[in-house]
Amino acid sequence: MEWSFDGPNGVITVRREGDQALCRAIHPDSRGGLWKAWLLGTNARFLLGTLIPEGGALRLRRTVTVEQLERQGVWPPTGAELVEHSAPLPDAPPPGWRWADCPGRLMGEPGVRLALQDTHRALLRREEEGFLLALPFGPGLPFPIPSLFCLCRVERLEGKNHAVFRFSRRGCPILFE
Repeated sequence: MEWSFDGPNGVITVRREGDQALCRAIHPDSRGGLWKAWLLGTNARFLLGTLIPEGGALRLRRTVTVEQLERQGVWPPTGAELVEHSAPLPDAPPPGWRWADCPGRLMGEPGVRLALQDTHRALLRREEEGFLLALPFGPGLPFPIPSLFCLCRVERLEGKNHAVFRFSRRGCPILFE
């Protein structure tokens, strides 16, 4: 099974071989810019990595388990894109929120940190007693942090459902009041 996504900045292909997804990206111009490849799902995105100069173009090769892509909500892929790093990310966060890269590093609980290890971006809102973390949630998507299912609330942010979790300053889960 293979997918190919052509865009204005290049091509990203994904080929399934057994339990692995072989991902390749190519941007035709190696002269400038720092380019990142993203795999897209229905309501999620997954960072494949940064393209590097090779053979007169920018290229990326990465192998990821299909299981990991399913957990991230991007399997099977619905699209892909190449984004220049200096360019803003395609979508702005909702008012009062900001993007947090690698949100697992904020967690004080090892199990929650592990559950978020493959999550590259989430919505974050700081509060006096800690912070809120919002992750896409909906039909066809795996639940973002299964062990905290009973501690979240579902909110609609910018027209999309998100599972919102509350954490202390140390990254420990807190029950919503």
